[in-house]
Amino acid sequence: MSIATMDNAVRDDEAEFRLDTIVRSDGNNILRAFGELDMSTRAEFVHGLDRLAAVSSVVTIDLSEVSFVYSGVANAIVDATYTHPGKIVIHAPARSVRMVLDVLGAGDLFVDAPGS
Repeated sequence: MSIATMDNAVRDDEAEFRLDTIVRSDGNNILRAFGELDMSTRAEFVHGLDRLAAVSSVVTIDLSEVSFVYSGVANAIVDATYTHPGKIVIHAPARSVRMVLDVLGAGDLFVDAPGS
């Protein structure tokens, strides 16, 4: 297993955004996000998700440490399910994040454990 981290603090007064990419030998990889997924972090998140999905059997998007999700990021997650069919699942979103994803029809992507 290998772990890569991408840090992005947009401004000192904003919550830190971080992505950890966990690559496992079985191809069930994890993209773990921290902080706020807003307009300023959308491109980096989408790039990380697309890159990981291209080399994975399954990508678990771990949102357990995400406090906010911009609808554009949520839409990008839904779009990724079409670009990478059968590869994308979501773990542990906060209630507010889950509500946004549910409204967009992503409720069937939720799993109980990362990498499952």
